[in-house]
Amino acid sequence: MDIATLVILAVLAFWMLGAYKRLKRLRAKTHHSYGPLASHLRQRHAVALALAQAARPLLSGDQQPVAAQLIDAARQAGRATDEAQARSMRGNALKVVGAAEESLGTLLDLLVGELQDLTSGLGPEPAITELLRQRDALQEQIHICRLVYNREAERYNHALHVFPTTLVGLAWGFKTAPLLSGQAALRLKGQPSSPMPL
Repeated sequence: MDIATLVILAVLAFWMLGAYKRLKRLRAKTHHSYGPLASHLRQRHAVALALAQAARPLLSGDQQPVAAQLIDAARQAGRATDEAQARSMRGNALKVVGAAEESLGTLLDLLVGELQDLTSGLGPEPAITELLRQRDALQEQIHICRLVYNREAERYNHALHVFPTTLVGLAWGFKTAPLLSGQAALRLKGQPSSPMPL
């Protein structure tokens, strides 16, 4: 093997190592950026549970199932969030989170609507008012954290889909990071190849 061939192989190996390290770093940043989002989701789960418990004395018999369903949805969303972090968001973990959060958001909005119908001119109880304030604040924080996560995921996905780095990604099993969308609830966008999703 001549010197020119050795030099080419050395340059190729050096480039592949650099591409691998870059993908690994970007993927790690994407995973780490999910942490604050998961933390705020867990806080929303806790608020939803507390709100359901506080609302129960105010609800009629026909309205009680909404509170019970909200409690179940909050617990399911919590399990899904924990599972997604434990699995480093592999496979369908975030899709499960998205579905659980969407269900939770729908039931939470439904309960809030029921409470608004029940309140008198004096307004709801102070404890419920505070929980509703926390819910609104968390919605904004979740939105911001979702944007941060998506920004990191976009950077990683962009690097992964640029040829010839794509070959390195395929060789080492790098997968496209799912992107999150939604407002009150957390939902998942699809993953079209071009242009890249959110």
